[in-house]
Amino acid sequence: MRPAFQAGAQPPATGPDEIDTHVYPVVPRPASPGALSRFKDKVAAAQHKAQLATLETIKTSSLPSSPSGETFSWRKVAILLPLLLIVLFHALSLGGAQFAGPQGWASLLGDPVSANNPDLLHTINKQLQDNQKNQQHVSITPQQYIDTVLHNMTIEQKIGQMMLVQFTGATYASDISTMVSQYGVGAVLIFYANGNIIDKGQLKGLIQQMQSNSTIPMAVSIDQEGGYVDRLAQLDGMRPSAATIGASNDPAKAKAAGQQDAQDLLSYGINMNLAPVVDVDTLPYSEMHTDQRTFGTTPEQVTQMAGAYLDGLQAGGKVVGTLKHFPGLGRSATDPHFAIPQITASKSELEQVDWAPYRALIKQNKVQSIMVTHEILDAIDPTQPSTLSPKVIKNILRDEFGFKGVIMTDSLTMKGITNYVSQSQAAALAIAAGCDLLMGASSASQVASMIEGIKQALHDGTITQQHIDDSVRRILLMKYQMGLLALPKN
Repeated sequence: MRPAFQAGAQPPATGPDEIDTHVYPVVPRPASPGALSRFKDKVAAAQHKAQLATLETIKTSSLPSSPSGETFSWRKVAILLPLLLIVLFHALSLGGAQFAGPQGWASLLGDPVSANNPDLLHTINKQLQDNQKNQQHVSITPQQYIDTVLHNMTIEQKIGQMMLVQFTGATYASDISTMVSQYGVGAVLIFYANGNIIDKGQLKGLIQQMQSNSTIPMAVSIDQEGGYVDRLAQLDGMRPSAATIGASNDPAKAKAAGQQDAQDLLSYGINMNLAPVVDVDTLPYSEMHTDQRTFGTTPEQVTQMAGAYLDGLQAGGKVVGTLKHFPGLGRSATDPHFAIPQITASKSELEQVDWAPYRALIKQNKVQSIMVTHEILDAIDPTQPSTLSPKVIKNILRDEFGFKGVIMTDSLTMKGITNYVSQSQAAALAIAAGCDLLMGASSASQVASMIEGIKQALHDGTITQQHIDDSVRRILLMKYQMGLLALPKN
């Protein structure tokens, strides 16, 4: 992933496909926002009907009239005032930013697509605690807790968890407020070029505000590679590039760099680094080479140095790293921001060089997250970009490598994808291929478009409910391991 859109800790002891399918205990699902909205509509309709009847009575009574023959306007105002107060009350409860947002009025006048249920985790935890006390049952496992949370989520909440969004500006303004509070997005990208970073206090406060309005704590991500891709240089000073670290051939220095990055990120509330790059530098004029973003020219060097960096980054258990850019940009002269790379290497060459660091680090139980970028692999799937290819994601990453963690897309706004398929279609196709987190939406309207595309794919059978549930389970399990979700205490 290039500077414009940059996008590991041990995986669970039991992978998602091994999780106990028993959900204990079953928690009654809270009323959905749609159901509450419809109830409000019924109440409002009844009030309106009664007020119309009252108005008709007034019209037909012998009340004084204006010269034009109409009933005094103040009487109508008095009758309509309660309705106006109801609208005003709900507007205030939404908050100014959200009420002014794309779905603000819709949330009062209709049944918007919404994933917002701020009491979801509190309600689940309280009922789990009560059930444990009443039944004197042993504490539930993380897998059971996550299955219980999943069971109580609406489809909108589940899809929201699969969104990794970006936004413009340094404050918690309308667009990001809507994405967090209404659509319940699961992850956000902090990006210097979007104006998200001004100073230390501002960045920390912004992230705190986003998290305080999120039903389920978010993965807050950033591309902090060092060197040319150093998002926090203005705040913390320059950090060394991967190439500089790799050239030292000293794993201790790589580990120290990871520890330093974790310390920097946690000071602001950032808990996910879209690094390290594990592309093997095999092309002198590739973007990876010219920007010094790789740890070395051999898979052995990349594996050793990236692995040591990952150890340092994830040592505290609060920051997760993300290997990128699978299937590998080390031999590509094309930037997927502007066109789709086409890789002509054989599968044997890919296995021996480009994929070797992924396979080794997954086997070492270091990896929780992997980013897939947009490129055509002639030897695997000559018809579809890797981000949308089950042959690449399911057959290689899941089946051959045995990866059970979170797979995210590179930004779905890149030309490597948008020249191929629309963003809303890309989201659904990426899920069908095996991706969990969908990066790229930069506005509430784009999130809405992706959600609509995913729902249409569910309706058409392109993807299944199981696709969604499996992805959200992996995301929630990662969040548990990051300390963002906690088991209810007895």
